[in-house]
Amino acid sequence: MAIARAVRSPYGSRGIRTFSHDGALIQEKRAEIVRSACRVFIRKGYDGTSMRDLAKAAGRSTGAFYHYIGSKKDILYLILDFTVMNQQEFLERMRDSTREMGTVQAITEAIRIYLESFEEYADMHIFVNHVMVKLVRNERRMMLDAAQRVGEFFEELLQRGIRQGEFREGDTKMLAQNIVVLGNSWVNRRWFWKKYFTLEQYAQGQTEILLRAITLADRYETEHGERTIAKSTAGR
Repeated sequence: MAIARAVRSPYGSRGIRTFSHDGALIQEKRAEIVRSACRVFIRKGYDGTSMRDLAKAAGRSTGAFYHYIGSKKDILYLILDFTVMNQQEFLERMRDSTREMGTVQAITEAIRIYLESFEEYADMHIFVNHVMVKLVRNERRMMLDAAQRVGEFFEELLQRGIRQGEFREGDTKMLAQNIVVLGNSWVNRRWFWKKYFTLEQYAQGQTEILLRAITLADRYETEHGERTIAKSTAGR
């Protein structure tokens, strides 16, 4: 999904200022601003970043920058809104892609989609995690609700697997939250993970660990054989 399509605030009352009347152009330019701003915020911190810093990172003069954005707070709103809409989008993709699959295949595919989305927008997820404690209550609630919906999706998959006799009984809520944490672990510990694993290897390895823990042993060995986690030799 292109970020230019996604940076549309679901909270129109915010009324982010612009001097352009070209809706498509506004979305495109704000998308560029959001991407570059996340990198600057991570490096300098939100409070330590000036509008001049942000304009420079976006390759624009300060005057041209203000043509699409009214304030630094506007950029924060856009980042938060995009993060929520990005989570909604990959949640829909996971539902659509796994609807007709068996539960083992479905949870494998869902984890792959989930982690690929985190990788694509890693800087944005890192920044949101850093700024979460500074958000006002309704903004923090918006972010937590979006994450909760993802957890509920994985919990539904796990419960479906139990009902169908694929997975053993267990605490599906805890397991679902463990899956959600995999995305944050990948983006926040990229400095470590990428020394040893590609994203594909990380997804495969984490999925195998999960399935070995929850899948009925005889069924797992029948379907997966004696596969082991594929490790990269990079960095060794």
